[in-house]
Amino acid sequence: MSEAGLHENPLVPNKKLRQMYQAMVEARVLDEHIARMQKGLKACRKLNSTRGQEACRISTAIDLQPGDLVSDSHVEVTMDLLAGTKIDSLLKRVDAFHAGKIDRTTFSRDDASGRQLPWIEDPVDQLKVAIGAALSFKTLKRENVVVAYARRDELAKWQWRRVLELVSKLDLPMIVVALPGAEKKNPTAKSLSSKARSWGLPGMPVDASDAVALYRVAQESMGRTRMGGGPVLIDCVTYKTKGEKADSHADPLLRMKDFLLGRKVCTETWLQNAGDSLRRRLSLAR
Repeated sequence: MSEAGLHENPLVPNKKLRQMYQAMVEARVLDEHIARMQKGLKACRKLNSTRGQEACRISTAIDLQPGDLVSDSHVEVTMDLLAGTKIDSLLKRVDAFHAGKIDRTTFSRDDASGRQLPWIEDPVDQLKVAIGAALSFKTLKRENVVVAYARRDELAKWQWRRVLELVSKLDLPMIVVALPGAEKKNPTAKSLSSKARSWGLPGMPVDASDAVALYRVAQESMGRTRMGGGPVLIDCVTYKTKGEKADSHADPLLRMKDFLLGRKVCTETWLQNAGDSLRRRLSLAR
């Protein structure tokens, strides 16, 4: 067995770890490219940034199967990229949105992957649409899941309770991913995972910057849900380490890079080249 093989975890093979890092880097590259495209535009004409959310999104969506659906309270492009949408067509859609030719709902509805549910302005209504989609899966006895993303601070405590209690009562094939938000403005959001358990479904707090931990929790949760085990809340929590400022958090890409190097999963050269293919495609597309 090679030295690298000695460090391989059968639950998360090295090939999967490299795939995750590649996807995270590409999400960051595309996010930065769109940020440059949006410079000087009004806020209403800008797509949402997913910078810092790469681990939360990639780890929970990288192994979605055909027929699975995604609901998102923000309009962004990570899911398009992960689903293999062609860069040229994606950037044309972005240009159309920037020019005001399409709105946010149309932008999300027109995604080439057919995976994303249309965006709705109210995050509670967005989750209700996701509930409807998950209910249809259950009614039709399909082994598909709906993964719904929303920031913890986008819903008040009572709204989270009503949504999660309904998801639990209907026993839906649904994974709710609570993304980090401005918890200072909504202190009750910090305890969402523990509250979820009292509302009838498992709440799993996971470090928002730990892609490997998020992947393992997501795989376990989806396997459970696909087999009829019911819904799960994955609570992406920002943990502050000693000496950090209260509003700071670790960069998920740097953390993943350190993990890969420490486990000898890849070389420094491989890490440096990750994302180069997408950078070239973006430069040619423009």
